[in-house]
Amino acid sequence: MKILVVAARVVGHRCLQAILESGAEVAALLYLDDAKAAVTVAHEDFADLVAQYGLNARSFTTLKGEKGRVAFEFAAAAKPDLGIVVGVSELIGDEMLKLPRLGFIGMHPTLLPQGRGRAPIPWALIHDLKETGVTLFYAEPGADTGDILDQERVPIFDNDTAPLLGSRTDDVACRLFVQNLPKLALGNAPRLKQDESMASEWPRRRPEDGVINWSKTSRALYNWVRALTRPYPGAFTSYEGQKLFVWASEPGDERVSVPGMVVKVDGAAWVATASGTLKITSVQWEGSSDASPEAAGLAAGMRLGA
Repeated sequence: MKILVVAARVVGHRCLQAILESGAEVAALLYLDDAKAAVTVAHEDFADLVAQYGLNARSFTTLKGEKGRVAFEFAAAAKPDLGIVVGVSELIGDEMLKLPRLGFIGMHPTLLPQGRGRAPIPWALIHDLKETGVTLFYAEPGADTGDILDQERVPIFDNDTAPLLGSRTDDVACRLFVQNLPKLALGNAPRLKQDESMASEWPRRRPEDGVINWSKTSRALYNWVRALTRPYPGAFTSYEGQKLFVWASEPGDERVSVPGMVVKVDGAAWVATASGTLKITSVQWEGSSDASPEAAGLAAGMRLGA
């Protein structure tokens, strides 16, 4: 079974590596070009796998228009039996979807049909979910709407951050691909329609969407910070017109003050919210390096975000 892989990001690199290590035949690889690194969360270079396995590979910046035509012709020349797409936010077009006789298999780190769309790892944490999942599905023109091939639940722990949870869902995705490739090759892979009555969609997130609203509860803001920490663009607030990123925090005690007010600084900074305080442990003024709140100059009485 000749496989065409279209991949990007750390998750795409990890899944491709697992597929290669399983002995599967990757006839062609399309990977996201380094030109997209600045605007792609968790961008990854595929050069190591290309060299190690002597892959027939080509980079792409888009799968649409004239530039996308080059990628399509490269993929068509490989005459793939199966397509796999992982970590690519751009939808595979109809023409490329029809190339492999077995179609394309996509991966989404939620329990589809819940959480279709963008930023599934951050949204799961922002919504304070206790579990998420990984779904392999048969790709179609819509986003994350195809029939389900396989699915596994993944717990969300209280100390999870976006990279911790993402690493755990990546582990599951790698394993599910390897487990299901033989079934696809033999033609006995399951196919279950998604229940549209259970569907939900999460919107795209932009860097500017990370602003901290101190009028929310300390729990909500803890979820906000851990969801948007690196490799995502970060949660941020401001003081006297200067942007301040918050990279790590913990739910604080029940001391109450004006939301956004720094109540005390003892290495960490304790900032009042709508309910209790948020204990901030790592910050960064825009243009500076990461520091403890105390080293960054935060002090009791400062009002953040005002």
